[in-house]
Amino acid sequence: MGSSFFKILICAKECIEDFSCFGYEWNSEERVCYLKSRSTSGKLMAKPNTMVGFCQDDEDEVRYRLQDHVIVGPIMMEANNVPDGEECKNTCRKVGSLYYSWRPNADNQRSNVVPVEEEDEEEEEPTVLGHCECISTMNEIRLEYDAFSGFIPAPKHKHRRSIFLRPFEI
Repeated sequence: MGSSFFKILICAKECIEDFSCFGYEWNSEERVCYLKSRSTSGKLMAKPNTMVGFCQDDEDEVRYRLQDHVIVGPIMMEANNVPDGEECKNTCRKVGSLYYSWRPNADNQRSNVVPVEEEDEEEEEPTVLGHCECISTMNEIRLEYDAFSGFIPAPKHKHRRSIFLRPFEI
C-alpha cells in the first residue's frame, strides 16, 4: 500500500484521539488533513482528490451519536411517537438502516424558559415522544435543537459472511 494510504490512517487516528472531532477530510493533492468538529452542518459534497471519513470507535458509543443534529438522506422507514433516540436506533437497526434521526414532536421541544426547581417533590421527567427516520445514505447533516441522530454500528457478534448468506424458501 502506498504512503498516501498511511497518511489517511494518520489523519483518521488524529480524529479518533480528539474527542471534539466528528470526521475528517484528507486532501491527497494538498496532503492536508482537515478535522471536522462535532458541530458539523451542511450537505456532503464530493471534492476532487479528497477522501472523507467519520470517527467511529467500537469502544466509544458516543462516537456513533450526534446530539442536536439530524442526518438527512433517503428514508427507508419512519415511525411516529417513538420515545427516544435509542429506541429509534433500535428500530432502524431491525430494518438494516445505516443511520437514524430522531426529533421530538413539536409539543415536546424544550423552550428557552428555565423552569423553577421545586425543593419538595422530585417529579420524573415525562416521556418525550418523537419522529424517527431510518436512513440508508447520509446526504446531509444539520444542526437541529433537541434532535438525536447517529450511525448504526454493525453488531459485533455478527459474522461478515452472514450478510451474504440468506435462507431460501422452497
